[in-house]
Amino acid sequence: MKFQILKPSQPSAERLRRGRIIYNMLSKYKNLVLGISSKRDGSMRLLRNKHNREVLENQQKFFIKLGIDYNNVVFAGLHHGANIKIVERKHAGQIISNTDCMVTNEKNLFLTITVADCLPIYFYNHKKKIIGIAHAGWQGVKENIVSSMVQVMIENFKSRYDDILVNIGAHIQKCHFEVKDDIAKKFKEYQDVIVQKRNKTFINLSRIVAVQLFDAGVPADNVKTSQECTYCLDAKYFSYRRDKPKDLKAMIAYIGLRK
Repeated sequence: MKFQILKPSQPSAERLRRGRIIYNMLSKYKNLVLGISSKRDGSMRLLRNKHNREVLENQQKFFIKLGIDYNNVVFAGLHHGANIKIVERKHAGQIISNTDCMVTNEKNLFLTITVADCLPIYFYNHKKKIIGIAHAGWQGVKENIVSSMVQVMIENFKSRYDDILVNIGAHIQKCHFEVKDDIAKKFKEYQDVIVQKRNKTFINLSRIVAVQLFDAGVPADNVKTSQECTYCLDAKYFSYRRDKPKDLKAMIAYIGLRK
């Protein structure tokens, strides 16, 4: 099946401000573009590492709104683990299968993941101009995906720990991330973020990620976390836990550096 590729428009600065979410300390880097779609943008979920017509149209319209050439977008075909891919110019427009995390130093290349409760995690080395994005469900958190990403940035791009900035985007917060004992046991070393309430067990995944980043060498002040809960904000975000849909719908999180 062939799909028509739409051409990007040139939005005004105001439209760009409205079209993206900027997280805290990264807002001062004017060429850095990052954010996440919302429910009103439609579902962005890849189906078996492919775009269907609805998803393709939703994605194209979304990136046109941002003034991003769709041919410069790279998509992670998720593995739900801790697989990392170093992305090059040749990957533009592709879906990288079995990938949870991507990193690049290419300009005008926009890295994306899809989420519907999992954590979208944005990485930026402001000195070396390196960007990265990670999809972290509880499996990725358990496998310490963020530590692996930091090591890739250090070893492959000669980053310094102090220069790596990390933002954790909107995700299911501890108020609604309820788990059974089998999952809770996997995080027994993080007892201080496991909450017992009304005979139920809840885990603060973003706090675990922050601790993992600190243990990996990233200064605590370089890590910021969104307080938005995808479960609570039902008018804004899709949530797998809340909606329990037959066909999963998801947002797309993205990061890129304009020339």
